[in-house]
Amino acid sequence: MTASLLAGPKPTMLAPQRLNWLGLVAFALLWLELASRLRFEWSINPQYGYGWTVPFLAAYLFWRRWQSTPVASFVRGRGFVTATVMATAVSIIPAVRLVQEADPDWRLLSWAMALTVVLISAGSIYLAGGLRWLRHFAFPLLFFLVAVPWPTQFEQLIIQGLMRADAAINVEFLNAIGIPALQLGNVIEVGSGFVGIDEACTGIRSIQATFMVSLFLGDFYNFLWARRILLIFAGVCLAFGCNLIRTFLLVWLGAEHGSEAIKNWHDPAGISILTVCLFVLWGLSLLLRRQDDAASPDNAPALTTTEHRIPRGLLITIMAALVFAEGATQLWYGMHEGRMVRVKPWYVSWPRAAPNWKVVPVPESAQELLRYNEGGGGAWTDEAGHRWTMYFFRWLPGRTAGLFVRNHRPDVCLPAGGMTQRRAATDRIWNVNGVALPIRAYVFENAGDSLHVFYCYWDGAAPNPAAENQENWTVRGRLDLVRRGKRDVGTQMLEIVTPGYEESEVAERAAHAQLERIVRRG
Repeated sequence: MTASLLAGPKPTMLAPQRLNWLGLVAFALLWLELASRLRFEWSINPQYGYGWTVPFLAAYLFWRRWQSTPVASFVRGRGFVTATVMATAVSIIPAVRLVQEADPDWRLLSWAMALTVVLISAGSIYLAGGLRWLRHFAFPLLFFLVAVPWPTQFEQLIIQGLMRADAAINVEFLNAIGIPALQLGNVIEVGSGFVGIDEACTGIRSIQATFMVSLFLGDFYNFLWARRILLIFAGVCLAFGCNLIRTFLLVWLGAEHGSEAIKNWHDPAGISILTVCLFVLWGLSLLLRRQDDAASPDNAPALTTTEHRIPRGLLITIMAALVFAEGATQLWYGMHEGRMVRVKPWYVSWPRAAPNWKVVPVPESAQELLRYNEGGGGAWTDEAGHRWTMYFFRWLPGRTAGLFVRNHRPDVCLPAGGMTQRRAATDRIWNVNGVALPIRAYVFENAGDSLHVFYCYWDGAAPNPAAENQENWTVRGRLDLVRRGKRDVGTQMLEIVTPGYEESEVAERAAHAQLERIVRRG
């Protein structure tokens, strides 16, 4: 009995469909192109590291369903319409590929590419076997979408909400057991100091992983839809509940044994919680399987040995579109880069001789999130007694720095730490030792004091004084990068912070003077 449960339902072993090798090559290239566009997120963003497993799981589910393919229903009257819609979808691929070269971190493009590939594949299946085949193979196609990163604004809304809920619930627990605790945004203040609730502690990674596993197990055991929804709901609740326990454990250790205990237990606790979630979810699916044996596909429809081919012209069009998209993209950016005036990178010379100089270590969790190639932090005091803190990071070409910097700017991270932004940020272009730096100035209130933050995101291009957003993350800014043929050539980020100044103009002059001693031309 146990062996049969582990193996899942046995498909009906009848004569398999003959493979259309031209179609196999065309769709292999199509899906490989999609995976190639998503691999950056899967490789450098821990939140979507599970994405590497999704293509293999989706292919396995497709193969299992192929073994029990139903009799094809012939498409009458709608074949031309379907082929026309597919051809239109194919024409989108070159445009998306062209824009993605300049904006590899633009997640809406990832969704556009993924939905286009799914639509083309679904249309091909419909042409080959009709509505029966489309229903039969729909789930493996749609399952791949769980590996596509969420839109940034939606993701941040969920993460920030989970952070605050996690912090609020743990503060209540700590106070209930006699440990005084106070919530400040996403930070918990206890007797030994402050404990921050970061993305890793929200449960977002566990929720996404359990959601993917729940979908896979539901199809693997061929559950009815009610049981699949129950499995998904149980997985989400399990992930959030387990991460509440994890966060409580870390905060309790921090309150009792200091911040070093949190550092030692942070990663082991996360791995343990995720492992527990997956095993409990698997156990629940086995329990549901025992109660729902009627869901097995023992009465799957018989196969037909008739071969149904997708129109050869459509397959050739798909492969031609992929080749054209790559060739046209490289030609467009290569032409513009040959005419583009290159701006040399600049570097920083840390003020190690300044009074009270010290290195500010970057937490391992921040290093894991930012994935920069080089950089660090430092703090010092100027001659007037004002304290300064600075961070500088560099990403080499192809590392999609905007993906990380956009999610961890001052207006995102500092309010999460309990600070209040006083006014809207202002943009400036500072000339520092012959280097044009696009500076965005923020003013925050921190425990009644003013905190001035000067933030620079430099992407290798000369700053545009007329641009409202030097970071080019608006739709207009992103498309302007495509028009100018500018792709990622390496990114640098500098952030310098000082408290105590009441007037913004005075703080700006002081920050400019500090950067004059730090920034050097390459």
